[in-house]
Amino acid sequence: MNQPKVLVIQDISASCQISMNVALPILSSLNNSTSILPTALLSTHTGSGFEDYTFLDLTSEMEKILDHWRQLEILFDGVLIGYLGSHAQMNIVKRVVREFTSDDAIIVLDPVMGDHGELYTGFDDVYVKQMQELCQLSTVVIPNMTEAAYLTQTPYHNGPHTKQEIESLMEKMLERNQQQVILTGVMPNLHEIGAASSSYTDRQVKHAFSPIYPGHFDGTGDLFSSVVAGLLFQKATLETATETAVAYVEKVIQRTVANKLDPKFGVQFETDLPYLMEKAAHLRNE
Repeated sequence: MNQPKVLVIQDISASCQISMNVALPILSSLNNSTSILPTALLSTHTGSGFEDYTFLDLTSEMEKILDHWRQLEILFDGVLIGYLGSHAQMNIVKRVVREFTSDDAIIVLDPVMGDHGELYTGFDDVYVKQMQELCQLSTVVIPNMTEAAYLTQTPYHNGPHTKQEIESLMEKMLERNQQQVILTGVMPNLHEIGAASSSYTDRQVKHAFSPIYPGHFDGTGDLFSSVVAGLLFQKATLETATETAVAYVEKVIQRTVANKLDPKFGVQFETDLPYLMEKAAHLRNE
């Protein structure tokens, strides 16, 4: 069968199981043909536990790559957009959507720019405004609760989150995107966390939750968006993609905890890739 030709736009963290290092195997295991447009090369990620990491901005190289692809007339059936480190890279992504996607391409945006109520270092209100514009070009937007608050200019609430609060935030995000939205980091109580999904056409909010595990697990957001994108590229429904991503991330966290791995380097996601492959096979047989 034909594979969707998809593009991943995000950074490469050379020694950690996050960003591009997880997106490619997940998308490939879901039967997608992958290409990459890396935004930066880092020795590690920039989160807690790492200092003096290296960082190479690849903005100028991204432009050169696209110029060559234009000569080859390359088009993509799907695009997964992750970490973008600058305003210039925002404009490059807009060019990708405008010039390098098929008419019915699925554009999945993970608007990586903040967490725990704060923007990441280096991001500002201008960046948020540009991300709002990028939301309008995307088929599906997957913000966490912090990012959704900034994108909709809504006060951030740490949680637990009420049904009314989630539905209100979802409504604002749908007006921003006018297609499909998945909110991540949704906490209905102190014991569960997960995601809420909805589309602009039906406005019904669906939920998927899993137990909360103590600690912080770097890279799980990248895992989640990669699973969602990979399944959507395979024509799964938004609800199926969301439920599968929540279940997979829980499996991965369980395995990482059981094997007593240091979560700052990411999580042990490879062992449970067969779970995703079974899901993809089931979709093909429907």
